[in-house]
This record gives sequence, C-alpha cells and structure tokens, in this order.
Amino acid sequence: MGAGEAALESLDEKRRAVCVEAWRNLHNASEAERGRILAEWRADAASTLPQGLERLHPSWIVAALAGEPAHILRMVLSELPEPLRTTVLGSSSIASAGLLPTEEPEKCPVALKREVVRVAFGWLFPLCEGDGGSVAESLCAFTFDELLTDVTGRGARAVGQSLAGAAPALRARAMAAAGEPWAQMIGKASVEVASDVERKLAMAHANTRIPDSARTPSARLLHIGLAVLKFELAAEHAGSVYRLAGRLPASLGRSLIGW
Repeated sequence: MGAGEAALESLDEKRRAVCVEAWRNLHNASEAERGRILAEWRADAASTLPQGLERLHPSWIVAALAGEPAHILRMVLSELPEPLRTTVLGSSSIASAGLLPTEEPEKCPVALKREVVRVAFGWLFPLCEGDGGSVAESLCAFTFDELLTDVTGRGARAVGQSLAGAAPALRARAMAAAGEPWAQMIGKASVEVASDVERKLAMAHANTRIPDSARTPSARLLHIGLAVLKFELAAEHAGSVYRLAGRLPASLGRSLIGW
C-alpha cells in the first residue's frame, strides 16, 4: 500500500495499466470506500472458483472433472455452490463414480484443497470472467433452448443467403431438406437483396465443415450458425467468443473457440 506505482514495474504493460488504475482509484477513495474495496479484493483472492462459474453450461464442469478419482471429486464438488453441485452430481459421468450428495470429502490441508480446486477450474477462467461485447452479452442472457434456436436460425439464414440467385428447384430442395421452421427462414433469406460480399461470406459459412456427429438437419444448421456467430463475435470483441462458448455445451463451445 505504501510502495507506490514503482512496485508494479515487474508486470507486463497491459497488467500494469490495470493495476495502476486500480491503485489510483483505491488511494483516491474515501476511507470507508477504501475499506469496502479492499474487502472485495480479499474475498476475490480467497475464492478458489472463477467468478461466474455458475453461469457456465454444467457440461464444462463435468468435463473439468472427467476421469478424476472419487476422493478428488468429493473435494472439488464440496466447493461448488448449490444448485450447481446437484446438477453436476446428476450427470452420468459423475454419477458413475458412485458419489452420494451428502458424502463428506476427506480432510486435507486447506492450502492443498485450494490448489486442487484452482487446477481443476483455472482453465475455465476465460469463459467465466472475460469481457464480451453487446451481442455476446445479449445472447448469454438467453435460456439454453433460446440460444440454440437463435444459433440454428443464423445457420438457416446463411444457407438461404448462399442460395440467393440460385435456381428455384435448388432452393426448394434445400428448404425441404431443412424442414420447418428452418425452411421458411431459408426461403426468406434466399430472396433478400444481398451484396456479393455478403453472399460469398454466406457461402463460406454454409460450406463450413460439419462434424460427423451432426446427423439431423437442425444439427447441421446449428454448426453453420456457430460459424456465422464466431465470425460476428470475433469482429465485436476479443472476449465475446469465449463468453458465449461458456453458455453452450462443452462439445459445441470447444468447436466455437477451437479448444
């Protein structure tokens, strides 16, 4: 507290700028406000979980704990807030470990437990605490079903735009293959006025590589929609892709960010 800004010289430029601003704000605050700020900082420092972990799709938590022995699972799960702990315990891969919801973890040194939990969830930090732009934040406010519907709709729209100017028979086949409600979206987008650049971009998205696991028309449109959304979010903010990836199931989120 008394060392001044020189104490931050060992940090890289970006981190130093953030810390200098926080340090100045702290010293410019009133005594009461300074006490509140320090209390919040201490609480953050004491926490072993990334802030916002409960906002992630539970499959990310399950992926972080996959394959761990029962005593590690008990230790880590005891740190999760409710109802997230109950949700994770209900997943098939965690349930197969035979844990009971009321089972107490083995006693171990607090410092060791903190490090285990940090190692388990530290890699999820960009998905929890990163900043995002307005599009990402608005999508993160959706329920899971609403989010999937929105992304799939973006895929249908891209397919429609890619067919602008194509023969009516080709557009009809694409609509029939997609089924409702996506057929109507494809048809509407295919007759909208679009620039050459927009159409070429839509064609690139429509031709994105679809994983073999996407066997239904809606699943294929979902992956096309992810390609569309990735392009839009990358242009919006560096953290937007990560923020949204955390709201998706881990299998889709990994695809979105390339993990």
